[in-house]
Amino acid sequence: MSASYKRVMLSESIGFNAVTDPKFKTNTINVRFITPVSQEKSAAYSLAASLLTTSCRKYPSISALSRKMNRLYGGSASVDVSKLGDYQIITASFSALCNRYALDNEDILGELTDVMADCLFDPNISNEGFSQNEFSIRFKDILDTIEAEINNKRGYTLIKCSRTAFKNEPAAFSSYGSEEDVLNLTPESTYKAYKELLSTAAIEIFFVSPKEEPDIADKFKKIFSGISRQNAMILPSFVTPSPLKTNIAEEKEILPVSQCKMAMAFKTDCKDYTAMLLMNMLYGATPFSMLFTNVREKMSLCYYCSSTYSETKQTLMVDCGVLKSNIETAKAEIIKQLENIANGEFSDELLDNTRMSAYNSVKTLGDTPSSYIRWHFTNLVRGINRNVDDAIAAYKAITREQIMAAAASLKLDTVYILEASEEEAGADE
Repeated sequence: MSASYKRVMLSESIGFNAVTDPKFKTNTINVRFITPVSQEKSAAYSLAASLLTTSCRKYPSISALSRKMNRLYGGSASVDVSKLGDYQIITASFSALCNRYALDNEDILGELTDVMADCLFDPNISNEGFSQNEFSIRFKDILDTIEAEINNKRGYTLIKCSRTAFKNEPAAFSSYGSEEDVLNLTPESTYKAYKELLSTAAIEIFFVSPKEEPDIADKFKKIFSGISRQNAMILPSFVTPSPLKTNIAEEKEILPVSQCKMAMAFKTDCKDYTAMLLMNMLYGATPFSMLFTNVREKMSLCYYCSSTYSETKQTLMVDCGVLKSNIETAKAEIIKQLENIANGEFSDELLDNTRMSAYNSVKTLGDTPSSYIRWHFTNLVRGINRNVDDAIAAYKAITREQIMAAAASLKLDTVYILEASEEEAGADE
């Protein structure tokens, strides 16, 4: 039996996606709450999410919940908070052994869905607020995460560049909120925000299993029918292109770092995402790309230099580590390499290698349950339903001229430089 995928709507705002692949030995449940990034609400949603798989009323501590998951043959429960364009995505994941491998014919799947329901809909509450003890621990964790952003200078540079590039757009805000936002939260206000998230967010459920479970969709429909969803958002159009600024925004921040960092945001009106993705791989997203080969290796202008492309914001971001004395030269060369692609100045060998890299990345589908979930969620984001063969065919169909047009459509919007102080720069050079 080969892998299969089915999607049904449990309601207007709740999608259920079932993937069956007989090579797996576990059942995986992945519940995604999708809501606009909001300066006012994202911090509360993130903090509430972090509490979901640490305890619930039935298992009122992280140790109690861990013991329960361990009894499910080493099951797991976790939460992730991320951002996709203008949307915050809160993902609760639960996994445990498939029933057929249980030693005593236990209904492991039934217990797993019960734990999921307990965590999501019957949290550890006291006096209309989350448990103070668990809240205090996660409250500190969120603050530590926000405060630690500056410690990863490369990530910090990309964050600051994004905030400028997407100014006055939801994508400019952190999915964790600001330190001030978190400090204003209480167990009561966070629980109130969570109840609002349950009733208003679009929900996508993914179930990955080694065999078909004919009644599983109905079971999830029953579980989720217990919450009021009259004001729920339907699955949004994730693509919200960021408008190009009239004038290039340039920002500089000086910190005591040993290596300068630079991030550059380019924006496009090109809607051919397959061509843009392939162009990005050729430009700076592979170890043989033009940025890596020329700017880093041949010219030795950067310690690293790579690019990423956001389909949802139609924005390409280049970031590099660079000596202070090389900043302007590196900036000019990064722009020149993009112009070279637009002018068709790249070899057939590089194009072929880029295609092969794209094919290989697609062919990893099915290695893990999470790879299936990422694939089918990405298809939902793109509003398509295609398989591996369709994706490979789409990459094969992209012409040199389409890649040139994709590169030509990109315009520089923002430059952010994290510059070393004079003392640090002098020591480095």
